[in-house]
Amino acid sequence: MTEPLLIRSAQWDYPVTFHSTISDGITFVGDTSEVLVVVDANVLDLHEQALKPLTGAFPTLAVDPTEEAKSLAGVTTLVQWLIDQRAVRSATIIAIGGGCIQDLVSFTSHIYYRGINWVFLPTTVLSQSDSCIGAKSGINVLPFKNQLGALHSPKAVHICQEFLQTLPDVEVASGYGEIVKLSVTSSRHFLGLMERALADGGLRNAHLLELTRASLFAKQEIIEEDEYESDLRRVLNFGHSFGHALEGLSGHEVPHGLAVLWGIDVINSLGVMWGITPAPLRNRLHDLIATYFDYSLPVSPTADELVDGVSRDKKVAHGRMHFAVLRAEGDIIIEPRELNSDLSSQLTEVLEGDLVFTRP
Repeated sequence: MTEPLLIRSAQWDYPVTFHSTISDGITFVGDTSEVLVVVDANVLDLHEQALKPLTGAFPTLAVDPTEEAKSLAGVTTLVQWLIDQRAVRSATIIAIGGGCIQDLVSFTSHIYYRGINWVFLPTTVLSQSDSCIGAKSGINVLPFKNQLGALHSPKAVHICQEFLQTLPDVEVASGYGEIVKLSVTSSRHFLGLMERALADGGLRNAHLLELTRASLFAKQEIIEEDEYESDLRRVLNFGHSFGHALEGLSGHEVPHGLAVLWGIDVINSLGVMWGITPAPLRNRLHDLIATYFDYSLPVSPTADELVDGVSRDKKVAHGRMHFAVLRAEGDIIIEPRELNSDLSSQLTEVLEGDLVFTRP
């Protein structure tokens, strides 16, 4: 059995436990009438029998896992449901799903009665290997991503690998966006391990659980030192600035993790221009993404569109974006850059180069 992790938080510490089956993962629920379940509607359809001990015993809300769900309208719908169920401050929400469900439940749990407990069962590679820890939530103010947010730690995280068996290939690929990021950003970097795992078995390789735990272990080091993103935690934004801009320009059609992979290739190419990222390391990551992640972008963004998208990022201050830039494996620096015509010119050159993924 994979060794559990204990995540230390200023709010409260919480365990991350690993289970091979869904049945094992849901045995934590005690005999209480104050449990409510919020579940990804697709996950419920695919795993209805396995989830029956929860959904058959407690009030359950099935949610379509769209970017529209993690909006103020989605929060309002969930709050109204909690009120209809007479949920009080001692209630606990069990969230079952990927990032959209996590963001929706975490944010709503934070504001409902000034904070109620929630437990997370992540069902995607992305949520199992990255977002399930760290307490962050983001709510879209469409079309802008994660404009509102809160930090609200779960009481526990239960990772059940069985959920991944029914995950579409594109969602498995998307999950690797955060694994690739974490494989090079932390001092516990594990890029070599990931390269060997992908070479041995592709995206659904036998080492995926090992990669999941390695990712969480790497992220744990960062969030425990800088939970509130005052400085160090900014390194976790590696690849996200241009990735988020791409998501917005595509109307959120590009899956988050694939947008991050594209954003990593963009910032690495800029990092080479800026004399920060070594060209061999940029090429190593570029070749890995190009080899194992086949994706066609639905849009072909211009440099000006990307700069405009980045300008709306919450990490922009006084007209400058604080980019996370790779200097070496396990060594990321924060590089402030003006969002001006010089950056647009550099981006134009990058976009005309050999970026990963095909464009229209």
